[in-house]
Amino acid sequence: MPTPLAETLTHLRVGNQKFLVDFYKQRRDVFGRWALGQHQLAAPAAHALLQNALLDFYDQVADGRLTRLPPDVPAYVNRLAEQRLAAPAATAPLPAAEASRRQLRLADFHQLGADCQRLLAYFYFHGYNFGRMSGKLGFANPAVARRQKGGCLRKLVELTEPPHDFRAHLDELERFADGELDEPAQAAFEQRLTTDEPLAAAHAAYEQFAADLRWAAGHDALRLRLRVLDRRLDQRTSALVLAKRRSFRERRRLRRWSGGVVLALALALGLGWWAGRPAAPSPTSWKAYYQPVPRLLPVPALRARPLLAEAIAQYRDGHYPAALHTLGRLSPAEVGLDTLNFYRGVILLRSGNGQAAQEPLRRLAQLPANPLARRALYHLGMAYWQAQQPGPAFEALRQVATDSLNPYQISARRALASGALLPPP
Repeated sequence: MPTPLAETLTHLRVGNQKFLVDFYKQRRDVFGRWALGQHQLAAPAAHALLQNALLDFYDQVADGRLTRLPPDVPAYVNRLAEQRLAAPAATAPLPAAEASRRQLRLADFHQLGADCQRLLAYFYFHGYNFGRMSGKLGFANPAVARRQKGGCLRKLVELTEPPHDFRAHLDELERFADGELDEPAQAAFEQRLTTDEPLAAAHAAYEQFAADLRWAAGHDALRLRLRVLDRRLDQRTSALVLAKRRSFRERRRLRRWSGGVVLALALALGLGWWAGRPAAPSPTSWKAYYQPVPRLLPVPALRARPLLAEAIAQYRDGHYPAALHTLGRLSPAEVGLDTLNFYRGVILLRSGNGQAAQEPLRRLAQLPANPLARRALYHLGMAYWQAQQPGPAFEALRQVATDSLNPYQISARRALASGALLPPP
């Protein structure tokens, strides 16, 4: 029996899409097996079909077609997927005019730049106020955020065909809707809506425009989140498959050569000698001993900071200039100045600019009470080494190697034992 309006649907309507994102993460492989058995769809096509079905589910919740949580959500999503397979061009049971208008709004939204899309989504979909938007996007103050939002909104209005009849009243309609009017002005405007028919018609058209924009921003936000999640799940699957193949080859090699405990011991001794052998003494061989940062920030923290998540994704993909540019848009009040210095130094080091990486890392390493100081000291030593400054590099890594609380102690000891760095004179 269907349940009453569920809290889950309420969360979806106000911008919390966690339910559908978690559903995709947990059910993607199960859905893939179902799509292969029932419809002979390969994994990429099945995953794309599931994403579209979840977008249809979200649209039905957002526009009020779905007011009760289905008793069997996976079966309901499977039916939505089958509807798409049966009639790919007719999956929106909304009135034709409304469905067409919303799709046009979504197409116009996609023509905006990435910054405008993010800004409008923050305001109209997530419901952020201008103060929070200024912090997330690095604006100087809420007034700047409001002006930027107004500029992006006007760009979207200009893309609309045919032109909206509320353009002549757009400034006062926007101030009224954004709560920028004081109490007397607000009351006066509301009184005008009851007597001024052209203004009332413009207000109704503006409200419809904002509702369509809110839907477009939410629809697009979910589409992008599912796409990013899909890539991450593919990477995890590929890594697991590769690990299994390596494990299989290793077992087969051990069985082929046999030898039992004697061979295992010989292999361990050989591997130990190989890992501990000294490298040729060269100041350019820092990469052979460098231990990169495995993860700059936990995943839950990244979800709350999309701009930081974008910078880290660019860093992970090797796009270091883009990562530094995105990092520069972050406000120190949002993630902390010390954290920004650490990330900036690490990215500069990986980009090959050890000289520039030294200043932010040195500043942080001189704060012993800071939890990032020990890590910064290790990367500072590597920055010296990359910049062909063996004396400072040796001294920094020596401090790391003698600090039992430093997580890079073993890596620093290995670098010093290699003989590639000489002690300072």
